Amino acid sequence: MNRRLPAGLALFSVAAIGCAEPAFAQRTGENAVTSADDAFGTSVGNETIGLYGIGEVRGFNPGAAGNIRIDGLYMGGIVIGNPRLQAGSNVRVGLTAQGYPFPAPTGIVELSLRPAGNEPALSGVAYAGQTQLGIDLDGQLPLSGTLSLAGGISFNRYIDFPGGDVGDYFDFGIAPAWRPKEGTEVRAYYGVQIAPKDVSTPFTFVEGTELPPHLPNHLHGQKWAAWKNKFYTMGLFGHTTFGDWRLSGGLFRHLVDSRRSFNTLYVNAHEDGSARFLVNIHPPRLTENNAGEIRLSRSFEEGPRRHVIHWSVKGGTRAGDFGGEEVVDLGPITVGEVPPDFSEPDVEFGEETSDKARQVGLGIAYHGRWQDVGELSVGVQKVRYRKTISPPEEAEIVTRADPWLWNGTLAINLAEGLVAYAGYTKGLEDSGVAPEIAANRSEAPPALLTSQRDFGLRYAFGPMRLVVGAFDVRKPYFNLDPDLVYKQLGTVRHRGVEISLTGEPVKGLNVVAGAVLMKPRVTGEAVDLGLVGRKPVGQAERTASLYMDYRLPWLTDLSLNLGVQHLGKRAGSVDNELVIPGRTLVNMGGRYRFDLRNMPATLRLQLSNLFDKYAWDVTGGGGLRRVFPRRLNATLSVDF
Repeated sequence: MNRRLPAGLALFSVAAIGCAEPAFAQRTGENAVTSADDAFGTSVGNETIGLYGIGEVRGFNPGAAGNIRIDGLYMGGIVIGNPRLQAGSNVRVGLTAQGYPFPAPTGIVELSLRPAGNEPALSGVAYAGQTQLGIDLDGQLPLSGTLSLAGGISFNRYIDFPGGDVGDYFDFGIAPAWRPKEGTEVRAYYGVQIAPKDVSTPFTFVEGTELPPHLPNHLHGQKWAAWKNKFYTMGLFGHTTFGDWRLSGGLFRHLVDSRRSFNTLYVNAHEDGSARFLVNIHPPRLTENNAGEIRLSRSFEEGPRRHVIHWSVKGGTRAGDFGGEEVVDLGPITVGEVPPDFSEPDVEFGEETSDKARQVGLGIAYHGRWQDVGELSVGVQKVRYRKTISPPEEAEIVTRADPWLWNGTLAINLAEGLVAYAGYTKGLEDSGVAPEIAANRSEAPPALLTSQRDFGLRYAFGPMRLVVGAFDVRKPYFNLDPDLVYKQLGTVRHRGVEISLTGEPVKGLNVVAGAVLMKPRVTGEAVDLGLVGRKPVGQAERTASLYMDYRLPWLTDLSLNLGVQHLGKRAGSVDNELVIPGRTLVNMGGRYRFDLRNMPATLRLQLSNLFDKYAWDVTGGGGLRRVFPRRLNATLSVDF
């Protein structure tokens, strides 16, 4: 899935990142540590490692920035999500993101589909443990010399805490591939994810400067406060080459059909555990996201220099409703104790407000590569954005933006194995809506103009690769003010250094190590007046991770793995008076590869949070949730 890429990478090759597939859909060999090219974020099957992920890169959401890609194509904020379709993902920042045309600040997340190769294959994965029970079936089937089919089905029960809340998920996906000639591939996919029951586990919002008591391992929500959702995802994309030209395109759609949804909240929680228990009950909702791009590229060579020009039309729409929910106050409660079972309240929903957004962009980009010298990329886009809020019985509120966006990057080969890079990018983001706890909950602010600067070095020495980079990302800062009104409080700036070291220092030992040293700061009038603190909620200044996978030389069928993840302290409130302590979590386990009746099989045991560290996660809005306690899980994969 991941491949090591040379420093000077032609853009045609970059456009294919994520679509290159193994010949078989077998899953016994899945291993995120051995697949990772760097420490910035790799997902393979049900494993995810690295400093960043699909939901957060450099402290921001790449989906909100429109930086989700597949086959190099723009997907807006759509993430396929369905595990029977999405085989994995890679986070691209710094040098590895430079070959992508028309990036936006915050880095690229490249998705990959389940492979549809030329040989029949079927794999099964069974899960048993304290956080997951279930089974996956994935396979591929060639239908002709040019047409292959990939698909799968699964049922999994996810357990929020040992003996606590559960979420049931049925997944189905199908993804054909058509390859009529060399240089041409068309992929399609369709998937349904049904969640008939997913109990809402409470968020805790603290009043004051001290954290509430520890939550019990057997905390549970209200049985009636169970989400009931269906997720539909579909897409068609591909590329073809003819001479020096390449035509690429894709259309993507994602629907969330929420029949029942709840948010359970402990609010005004104090050190002694006293709080109030609120439940936000939402009316049925349908949210739609669409995105697409058509791109025409031409390449030509001039001796050792290769040039590529891209012309692109891309865009996306989003539509949904908000408001109308009923907020039910169930009265006082004590955080740290198992909550009582309340009766389901009768509610009468109010009228909802329609929220629609549309964005279209035209762009042209250039990428040049001079063999053994370096690379240069520049691009410019004209974007038109429109958001329409339609409150019931009131006039529509329309927000527009039509900025010019541009980007430029440069990479220079300083010496053998040593590359320096630098880049600048401007972007436009949809701002989303205010969170549930806000006094103006679900209100939608305008689009956000963003910018990013980054530079650094990459050095390959022997079997190892070292990346050291610096970044500066700036965006308008929206959050809850002291009166719980969601609004712009200033400008947020994330400056930092990111480090990645990967490779196989000794035979059989794969190492993926990384760290981020960041200085997230908020500036503006609200900070100057002392209304909000200088640190954005939930952002740590230090993050580090280490993953190792060691295949024993005297027993090569057995490998041991270790994962260490450190997250520094974070501001837990807008005024910065509440501080969430840092944490270090240790995971360990092993894989044993064997034959099960002449079929390849892998048994994996994984013990997470080895030392049972109690810790809190915090959302950008200040909601706290407990990190999973120690738990043991087993996975058995078989290739039939």
